Amino acid sequence: MSGGIGDESVLRRLIQHMNSQMPSRRLPLGELLEMSEPSYQGRDGQRYSIAKDELRLISDIAAELGLLEIRLPIVLMADASHEQSVWRVEGQAECAVVSRVIGRAGTEGRERMFLYAPHVAALRRRLPTATACVFVP
Repeated sequence: MSGGIGDESVLRRLIQHMNSQMPSRRLPLGELLEMSEPSYQGRDGQRYSIAKDELRLISDIAAELGLLEIRLPIVLMADASHEQSVWRVEGQAECAVVSRVIGRAGTEGRERMFLYAPHVAALRRRLPTATACVFVP
């Protein structure tokens, strides 16, 4: 049977659709704070808004931690190399902010961190527009 989910081209299109809001370019926090309507452009060409209250929260955390640069949205990548559902965050500033938002200690200075479903749910509740989920086959 062709055209089913097992068909590689169908699977590829499904993943492309799921990743449509992946940013074509992540923007510096400072630049987003200066915008009257903060947003980024997805790979699908659409504009995706980032809520100002989320930007203020990230800005406050970044200032507390002495972070000079963070780019948004924070990208959460599905990591299929693990048995359980795991999401990866990369970048020292991004990991520091995510750690603070979800209340996870001991991740200071890390360039990469892994999140499980409860962490992702907590993060997405606090930063729904400042994070983007990406599926990597």
